[in-house]
Amino acid sequence: MKKTLLLFVAICALAPLFDTVRAEIHPTSGIYVGGHIRRARPGTITKLRESGFTYAILFNVHVDPDGTLKTDGETICENGKYVFSRTQPHYVEDVRNLKTWPTSIVRLEICIGGWGNDSYNNIKKLINENGTGRTTMLYRNFKALLDSVPGIDAVNNDDEQCYDVSTASKFHIMMYDLGIKTSLAPYTYMSFWQNLATSVNNSRPGAVDLVLVQCYDGGAGNDPRSWNFSGIERHAGRTNYQDDGSFTKYTDKLQEWKKNGGAVGGFIWVYNDESWDLHKYATSMNQIFFPRTAAPDTVAAKVYTEKNYGGYGVELGEGVYSKSDLAVLGLPEKSIASAEVTEGYRIKFYKTPALTGAYSRLDKSRTSILGTFAGNICSLSIEKLPADGVDATADNAICLQSTDGELLVENAAGKVLRIYGVGGQMVMSASIKSNAECIQLSPLPQGVYVAKVETESLKFSK
Repeated sequence: MKKTLLLFVAICALAPLFDTVRAEIHPTSGIYVGGHIRRARPGTITKLRESGFTYAILFNVHVDPDGTLKTDGETICENGKYVFSRTQPHYVEDVRNLKTWPTSIVRLEICIGGWGNDSYNNIKKLINENGTGRTTMLYRNFKALLDSVPGIDAVNNDDEQCYDVSTASKFHIMMYDLGIKTSLAPYTYMSFWQNLATSVNNSRPGAVDLVLVQCYDGGAGNDPRSWNFSGIERHAGRTNYQDDGSFTKYTDKLQEWKKNGGAVGGFIWVYNDESWDLHKYATSMNQIFFPRTAAPDTVAAKVYTEKNYGGYGVELGEGVYSKSDLAVLGLPEKSIASAEVTEGYRIKFYKTPALTGAYSRLDKSRTSILGTFAGNICSLSIEKLPADGVDATADNAICLQSTDGELLVENAAGKVLRIYGVGGQMVMSASIKSNAECIQLSPLPQGVYVAKVETESLKFSK
């Protein structure tokens, strides 16, 4: 309990710095998620939060002829009440966590439609008979859904059979008045989608803010450049199994669509199993469609994916960067190999996703990552050093840290580490070869120990 409380306090303390990082992110990499997100929770929630995808499109909401909302045969809302908790008691909590730091996701959508889905035919009938007023079942059920499930930003229209501009416009105007925007997912019938976007935005400017062009299955021949929607950004969609699952062909195609001006973002269909690596696809997409809207006002550090300041590099400002934050910037887990640090700043590297445990510090310009942190960095923080230059953790001070079965020894190259038991007997020694070295504590049995390097000591438990 004490460790949990300390971690909570630490994360709360980091929150202001985190806000300065997250505010710069624009959703440019998306993923559709199926029922697998619920069946395999909570692991799927963690994977999505750490994936690097900046937006996620949640369950396909089916609208029944009487206005009841369902998904995968389970009822979400009926008679103006949210009842999904009867079969999915953790769903509200899970959706809330998808946008709670540390996470890469800044936008959530619900989807209506899809191949063989008759929701928009039912919506057409309901609106023609009853309209979209506050007393209608259509309005009441969607209001109950949005009131009960936090953080939904938009509704994704994947109509693939009805194509009625009049009632679809009225529906999306209703949804905008309920507080959420609209994204469109066309693969054919371009004039319908153009007329729908124009109709909705003429009534509610900016209500339709994103077009997700399906370039797979029935839309496999689509080029996003040909889908002209004035003033609305276009994202190009692929599947993880397209081109026989070739990752290179996937990224090459996205690069091509970005280069020819057809797309400013991308999305992928569909996360419904564990046969592919979400993190790999998302971070690559983020490198192509860089989601940060502006460089930091002050560049405190720059990190690279190759030694000697090569490969993919990203400028960072002062703040904290979890595994999720780095993934948003196109940096996969454990990919950082070298870094440049601006004079007056310090960067701390962690092996854990959310800045916990031991860390390795750098506050020298153009310094490679040393010791066992090389190839193992999952998160980092960047802080400004005191203006007077006086720092209790100066770069030449020996530092000992213990966490997760390791002892981190810093600034002690050429010196000897000695570990003593509670009775004063030496139980382990090691020569330190670098200025950032991790000593494995697995040979030691559980107990309390004291580690010493010259006059520096640390009492720890294993």
